[in-house]
Amino acid sequence: MSELVITWQGLLFEAAAFLIFTYLLNLFLFKPIRKILKERESILSSHKGNKENFEDLTKKLYESAGQEKNKLKIEVNSIRESYKKEGLAEAHIIIAEVRKKAAENLDEAVKNFDKEKKDLIKDYMLKSEEIADLICKKIISI
Repeated sequence: MSELVITWQGLLFEAAAFLIFTYLLNLFLFKPIRKILKERESILSSHKGNKENFEDLTKKLYESAGQEKNKLKIEVNSIRESYKKEGLAEAHIIIAEVRKKAAENLDEAVKNFDKEKKDLIKDYMLKSEEIADLICKKIISI
């Protein structure tokens, strides 16, 4: 078998080839990758800031929506109360009108009842006088 011979020219050639290969790798591979990684990191950091701003904005919007909701609840309750008061006032007016009409109808019914009562009394008086006359005539004719 042949022996491996190491010479200083061979070592120098291998070292030069290694350095050239490393330089070319750095130039064509590592520098673009580092550049891409730096750009990615800057984009991520800007997005991280945007994310924090978005979260703060979302929180503020949620709080303002809650405050707006509470304001609307108060407004709805006040409107409901005003309509309730208006409804009660109208109900009292309607009830007063109905009571007035009922009182008028009752007075008219009482007047009609009194008139019919007087008419019946007159009718019975006339009939009783007629009966009394008949009784008298029968008593006299006997």
